[in-house]
Amino acid sequence: MRIRKILLVFTLYCAGTGVVSAQQASLEQCQKLKDGIARYDELRRNGGSGSQMDGWKRSRRKLDKEFRKLGCKYYRGRLR
Repeated sequence: MRIRKILLVFTLYCAGTGVVSAQQASLEQCQKLKDGIARYDELRRNGGSGSQMDGWKRSRRKLDKEFRKLGCKYYRGRLR
């Protein structure tokens, strides 16, 4: 019974933190992240050395992860 209570509290906590982080993202933050992602896409399209391409891919993935973490998908229709 005690384990169930702990799991319930943990689940509610995790669900609550996801909602808070999604609410914290502003349209401007999401737009900056989207612009950064597009910038790295353009850099990779233009090409470069192998190490540059890998660095740009890593940087793009970080921005994309932040975009998803902040819940920017809710602004998708309003982002340019």
